[in-house]
Amino acid sequence: MRVSETTASENRIIILDEHTANRIAAGEVIERPASVVKELVENSIDAGAGQIRIFLEDGGRELIRVSDNGIGMTREDAVVSLQRHATSKIRSADDLFAIRTLGFRGEALPSIASVSLLEMITKYEGEVAGTKLEAEAGTIINLESVGAPQGTTVTVKKLFFNTPVRLKFMRSAQTELSHIVELVGRLAIAHPDVGFRLTHGDREVMAASGDGNIESAVVSVYGRDAAKELVRIGFEAPGLSVRGYVSRPDFTRVNRSLQVFFVNKRPVRNKALTHAVDQAYRDLVQNGRYPAVIVMVDIDPDLVDVNVHPAKAEVKFSREQDVHHAVYHAVRDALMAGGAAVSAESAAVYGIHPRQGGSAQGVLIDSAEKEKAKPVSDDILRGEDSQIDGGSFELDAVIASARLETEPLPQFVRIGEIKVIGQIRNMYIAAESEDGVLIVDQHVAHERIIYDRLAAARSESGVPMQGLVMPITLSLSRRASVVVGERLGDLRSVGFDIEPFGKDSFIVRAVPAGEAGRCSERLLRDIIDELVDITIARHIIAPPDQVLITASCKMAIKAGESLTFEEMQELLKDLFASSNPFVCPHGRPIVVTISNMDLDRRFKRPV
Repeated sequence: MRVSETTASENRIIILDEHTANRIAAGEVIERPASVVKELVENSIDAGAGQIRIFLEDGGRELIRVSDNGIGMTREDAVVSLQRHATSKIRSADDLFAIRTLGFRGEALPSIASVSLLEMITKYEGEVAGTKLEAEAGTIINLESVGAPQGTTVTVKKLFFNTPVRLKFMRSAQTELSHIVELVGRLAIAHPDVGFRLTHGDREVMAASGDGNIESAVVSVYGRDAAKELVRIGFEAPGLSVRGYVSRPDFTRVNRSLQVFFVNKRPVRNKALTHAVDQAYRDLVQNGRYPAVIVMVDIDPDLVDVNVHPAKAEVKFSREQDVHHAVYHAVRDALMAGGAAVSAESAAVYGIHPRQGGSAQGVLIDSAEKEKAKPVSDDILRGEDSQIDGGSFELDAVIASARLETEPLPQFVRIGEIKVIGQIRNMYIAAESEDGVLIVDQHVAHERIIYDRLAAARSESGVPMQGLVMPITLSLSRRASVVVGERLGDLRSVGFDIEPFGKDSFIVRAVPAGEAGRCSERLLRDIIDELVDITIARHIIAPPDQVLITASCKMAIKAGESLTFEEMQELLKDLFASSNPFVCPHGRPIVVTISNMDLDRRFKRPV
């Protein structure tokens, strides 16, 4: 069978034109407005800028402007900069293994220009006049001389105007702004000698002085409450140093939102770095809690490859074990030197009980010294999933091995009288009914109860509030304050009287009635962290009901809490009086049943 001439022609290999190649490169490098800001700000830093100004409209979707006082560009360089792989950072392939700048590929400007309307005004150091360049979809449409100060200003309008598919995937202005706030905050910490000012519309969102003091940058980005909980870390070895700050074990979050890693001042992701920190905090923090971490690794550029990711967000070390060892000891040594001390109140929360005549800190240190650092596994270094901790007794595994036909309890099953048998691992309530055995997840059961109670109150006359004797003041990170500011109405609708209280601070004067005993500052921060994580890390536009779901989850009884028989009985009574006792608001099953027939069959009794 002969291939038609048309088909043969369509299958021929061709060299793509420059415009199409730039559009493809833009898809790899420019994912959202934050990607544009990242590339432009990194160019400014590489140009020796001491002050960088970022102006946004509509979360960067309509306009992004980055101005700096760096060295600037000549007219010739400005024109060449819009061509792919035009760079001043490297001269040959050998230079790729000794990168000392943030940018080096020469892809950023042409990629940005190919999917936007771009204007550049630049003046090179010592020249009389500057250059103004305008481009549309990567094609220069205007070039002229203008008066301008030394430095460069790049304005990007209508991002993705010519790529409808990518435009469709952009999120709300608030979500895109939050990504930019997070990015600029990390760059401000990595470069404390550079001043940053981020403005959104007529509102200044973030400012860092550029006084060279890392502590000042940390306060600007994370707020004073977080900054005062940090301890300094340090480790030196030939060709390698680690410095930064980590929090005490009693200052944690429900996600890694306060964990940042830098390699040669470049914000990066690397599993070995994360694993080293997790190992250093081993036995010091609760499972599912994450400390605040700012780790800065300075390493010989010959020993690190930054050219392994389109956005240069990941790095690969040639001596991964050495880096892991250095980070582990930098963090662990700081904690053991006093940073692991926790307050008596926190010690009780963590289940730490001082020995006679001892202290909570002493118990932590004794237990830590008995636990040697585990070497990072090859699976971790290759980026593969691996089980780091094992040996715990898992109820799910026991049930699975028994091959019982257990399913979440269907809504048509008759419950009848329920008798509490006991608590399993302080996580599950075991009970029996006329039909068999029930195993109830205490956390999601209580979550369902709280959710139904608050939802019913909200739909009637509003959730009643209970005033706090001592209002709680929360000093938040910039990105968290942006998200909270956007969700104030939703928070009030579920019973939290919260309002702005100065820059990046909020005051909580009342909480849902009946929940004041559980609404500590830590719980409020957990609710906020979850909302930030949903909005930013998971790239989800959270619906208004998400605040109610999150608040119910965080206020619920936790796995690990010991309950009395009376408390368990009351919990089950309230659960089966709820609107849906079988599935929690997040969609997880609440009840698993093992029928009498299943039990009899398992023990080989006649059925």
